[in-house]
Amino acid sequence: MDEARVKAFRALKPPCVGLGQAALRYKGKKATIKDVIISLESLHETLKFISGQGNALDSKLADYVFFPLSHIFRDSKDLPVRAVEIALKCLQILIFQGWRSQLSSELGKQLLILLCFLAGGSAMDTKVKDVNEELSTTAFECLNSLFQASNAAVLGANSVDPKDIPILGHTVTVMLDGVTDGPSVSVRLSALNALGSLVNGVKDEEALKGIFPGIVSSLTKVLSYKSGSKRSYKVLTTSLEILTTIICKVIDDGRVGIASRVEQGPVMATKTDKGETESWATATSAQVRMALATIMPLRYHDKSEVREALMQLCNAILQECRKSLSQSIPMLTETLVVLCSHSRDVAAPINLGSVFSADSSLCDLIKSSLHDWIVALPRVMQSSDDTKKQRTIEQIHTAFKLLETHDTSLDVLNDSMAVSLRASVSAAIQASSRAHPISESSLEVSQLIHSANNAEKAAIVFQPVLFNESSNRSTMVGLQKLAAQIQDSPMSNEFQQNIANTLRITSDQEQLAGLWLSLQLLSHASAESAMVKQYLNLPPGQSAQDLLLDDVYSFSLDVLSKSTFEDENRWKLQALALEAVALQARGQKQDFRPELVDALYPILERLGSNNAALQQHAITCLNIVSTACDYPNSASLIIDNVDYLVNAVALKLNTFDISPQAPQVLVMMVRLCGSALIPYLDDLIESIFSILACYHGYPKLVDLLFSVLNAIVEEAAKSFARAIQSSTNTTSRPKVYKPSTIADLASILHSGLERTNRPLSPPPSPPSSSKRPLSQKDFEPLGKSEDQLEGPADPPAPAPSKTHTLLISITNLTPSHLTSPSPPLRTHILNLLTTVLPVLSSNTDTFLPIAAQLFSSITARLYDHEAYTILAAANALATLCECAGDFLFTRVEGEGDRLLGLYKKVEGDMREEIRIHSRGNGIAPRGMKWRVWDGVIRLLLVVVRDVGVNEDMEDGVFETLGGLTGERKDVRSVLEDLNADALWLVEEKARRKNGGEQLVKPEGIEGWDIPDLDL
Repeated sequence: MDEARVKAFRALKPPCVGLGQAALRYKGKKATIKDVIISLESLHETLKFISGQGNALDSKLADYVFFPLSHIFRDSKDLPVRAVEIALKCLQILIFQGWRSQLSSELGKQLLILLCFLAGGSAMDTKVKDVNEELSTTAFECLNSLFQASNAAVLGANSVDPKDIPILGHTVTVMLDGVTDGPSVSVRLSALNALGSLVNGVKDEEALKGIFPGIVSSLTKVLSYKSGSKRSYKVLTTSLEILTTIICKVIDDGRVGIASRVEQGPVMATKTDKGETESWATATSAQVRMALATIMPLRYHDKSEVREALMQLCNAILQECRKSLSQSIPMLTETLVVLCSHSRDVAAPINLGSVFSADSSLCDLIKSSLHDWIVALPRVMQSSDDTKKQRTIEQIHTAFKLLETHDTSLDVLNDSMAVSLRASVSAAIQASSRAHPISESSLEVSQLIHSANNAEKAAIVFQPVLFNESSNRSTMVGLQKLAAQIQDSPMSNEFQQNIANTLRITSDQEQLAGLWLSLQLLSHASAESAMVKQYLNLPPGQSAQDLLLDDVYSFSLDVLSKSTFEDENRWKLQALALEAVALQARGQKQDFRPELVDALYPILERLGSNNAALQQHAITCLNIVSTACDYPNSASLIIDNVDYLVNAVALKLNTFDISPQAPQVLVMMVRLCGSALIPYLDDLIESIFSILACYHGYPKLVDLLFSVLNAIVEEAAKSFARAIQSSTNTTSRPKVYKPSTIADLASILHSGLERTNRPLSPPPSPPSSSKRPLSQKDFEPLGKSEDQLEGPADPPAPAPSKTHTLLISITNLTPSHLTSPSPPLRTHILNLLTTVLPVLSSNTDTFLPIAAQLFSSITARLYDHEAYTILAAANALATLCECAGDFLFTRVEGEGDRLLGLYKKVEGDMREEIRIHSRGNGIAPRGMKWRVWDGVIRLLLVVVRDVGVNEDMEDGVFETLGGLTGERKDVRSVLEDLNADALWLVEEKARRKNGGEQLVKPEGIEGWDIPDLDL
């Protein structure tokens, strides 16, 4: 014995002796269980230390240590579980580090029986209830170590003795019970590891055949989804590995003698060299097929480790059991395709392709599976299970790819693929519409303008129409991927032609699905064609793809030729038609410009839809077409093609088409193009007012038409404001007339007297620094001749522009509608007038007659019942007075009393509103009635400042507005300019009323007395 073993013996002797004495004393009731456990723990720690010292522990030391442990195992029923568990851990070290392969067969069988009993069963009762989890786990780990160390030699691995068959059967039963009924995952994993070591160690084929059915049955139960609670993925992975090993060891082609010609009729049960019979192999093959069919649903397991283990099983059977398990080959082939479609391993398709390349018949199986999946795809798409949809699409994609790799002809699948894929998309669209109905609401014009003027990438990318929910995105991506794959295949042209030919003969969902598929195929083809043209200079000419795109584009124009008002329910088809137009424009680029005659108005017409998604699609299409045709923006596109756009709108208006799309198109055109478009709209204005005259009883239509007029006016006003800002000349308006005072007359007479008495002497000499010689002009009299006093004639006023004339026409025709019974419409018209009046005031000759005409119409609206109409009328009248000045003096003079009465009324309404809505702190929110009150104050101030008032109205103004001078600076400033003395009197009266002291005579001033005034 070498020195290491001597040291190990010396280290082990005290704990071994101590354990033996403790066990004997416990049996004689002279020691406690605590003493036994302490001794076991000491022995366990010593064994762990020695096992780490190399080969210090041998079989003889293992026998020496096992002797005191045998007392523990013999009395295991009476000892606590903790003591038996520590003893098992010591035994595991002895097996793996001590005996190793030198373990005797008899001792091994005894240990096998002992461990099976401790693990959970005996030969008489194989299913002991209430098995301790920790003890059972440790016992199975010992069994695993026993099989690994001895390579199952304890059972005669190469040739199992018939006498040992019951022991083998009992051992397998105990392990299978632990696998299927173990109380925890740790117990099941330990039992599986032990079972795997046993299967790997036993070489006797007869023995393996005996335990084969039980193992396959139990593992199938574990691997089945119907087996109750969800299994741990580690348990499933290990079970699949053991099943792979035992199937390949028992029923592989090399061990089972099955005739290669199965068509010879019933197979006779002939004995082979290894004692196998064909009848046994046939029956076993059928049972294995049933077991494999039960576990194949694991191909959809969430864990990639489980799917990888199942792929290894299928690969192993295909390579080693192809003849013996021929009935299972189609199922396994299909499973491999499914697993490959979900595998994250990039090399998985390559490895699978190498397996199929060895046997061409497997490609026929894949083609059959592909056909079945294609036929089943429409039914799958009708379900609400998005995961199942994605799986089926991925399976079709992978099978298609594998068959293409092996140059397998797929022409036979062309028709069925086209029909099924179109039906699948149709079913998916229908299911998506049921699950997520789209709420239809139109966008605001400002949103549309922003989208049209947006140059970002998102502004030229269409949003999904059919699968716009996040839950359906994966389905859409899968279908797009499949369409792109078909496009890359040799069958693409026939497939596309098949889909395109059915566009005009189908309807509803099928037509929508066909157009969507056509766009997916053609988009992928266009992208590839653009990439090829980037590097190759190909001769001009139309390819098959171009012809197909022309067919789809022609169909799309037919769809868009119908008004959205007539075809509102098919907005998704219209949206896809817009995508087809954009695709054609991208392909033809500037050559698409002639097509704008037919395509541009239908695009703009969709801007008037009631559906926000269709509106956004139209904006995106407009941006794409503008970019493709090399226009800087959408406005340039519209202006360049304004002639036939205006004709198209005018045609609808002249035929009294009362649908809202044409006015909405006009609004968008004006907003996009601004004032540059207005000169082209003169005929349209007449058509609009003709419709207003005929359909004035339709408030929504009238309001929509006035929104067109309002857009025209606003854009013209913006242009006028920009022109004013860029110009240095300022226009003057009429000033308020003020009568001359005595001081003014004296000043004028004094100036005239000075000019009369001025001597006609030559002017003084220039400064001495000036070198200029004097000329005759220096001695001319200062007075001017009669011709010179008359001055040059005023230049003639320039003719009004076309835009100005158009605005005059709108303004002249608008007041007749101010008597409309619709208060919102009256307000809308008043706001329009407020916007247009400053623009028209630039030309006094044309503006003053308009001002005279509008005054009475606007003033009448000041006395409406609706607060917002009164406010709009006050703003419009204030703007009119600002622009017309004292031209309206006479008219304001006649309306003065009513204006002051209006102020008192709105002031009372305002105070009542404050009283009702005042908060706890006495502060009330500024509501509509306050805004009306403020608007009327502004109107009165404008009248006083810009138009002028007579003496009677002046007194009324001071009486009504005088009390506001302390609160509002604008009121005080206007009243001070009107009459500063009267303002002082009003303020002094208010001061006295509030308790102010009487004015006293300033010191140092003589001859000035302040009498008492009755203020």
